Amino acid sequence: IITCSNGIKEDLIDTIGIKAKSINAIFNPVDVEEIKTLALENNPVNEDNYIVHIGRFAEVKRHDILIRAYAKSGVKDTLVLVGKGPLLEKNKLLVSKLNLNNKVIFMGFKKNPYPLIKNAKLMILSSDFEGLSIVILEALALEIPVISTNCLSGPAEILPMKNLCPIRDIEKLSVLIREASIRPENYAIPLGEQFLLESSTEKYLNIIS
Repeated sequence: IITCSNGIKEDLIDTIGIKAKSINAIFNPVDVEEIKTLALENNPVNEDNYIVHIGRFAEVKRHDILIRAYAKSGVKDTLVLVGKGPLLEKNKLLVSKLNLNNKVIFMGFKKNPYPLIKNAKLMILSSDFEGLSIVILEALALEIPVISTNCLSGPAEILPMKNLCPIRDIEKLSVLIREASIRPENYAIPLGEQFLLESSTEKYLNIIS
């Protein structure tokens, strides 16, 4: 059995009783060069300073928490939301209710989101749960700072604790958004070698052999 993060591996061991020797965690890798090449395409966002979130509009992604925390943070940077899903209209109504229509842009689904990421000031994740969160890795590949909720698995295996806050905590997420917006360089970290194609390929080959 192979999982995409250590958090999921430990969850399977604890909840299902799978023996540790029967399961391996191999991170989903990113192709840095391909991402950087695709990021050179035209950026559809006409904003100088913006914060980006990429994810399907579904309950687990907690756009509602993000939008409320963003409103509470008081930052001037535009919030760009990329994706589609069943809760899209509900979150549009929340944006209107909070009088954020002039500060939040709904971009819809983008086949190539990398220009959006590359030109962002900051990326945010607000999920209740992630397997690993490939979008964090993609942002780091483009040298973009990321802040996130500290899900059961995923973000804490990629980001330092200063970049994380508890799930569903609007107050703490708003503070983190404000601090990261003022000094994004304090939240920039390099992409770890363990998330590169070469590393994951080597681990798969070791299992096969």
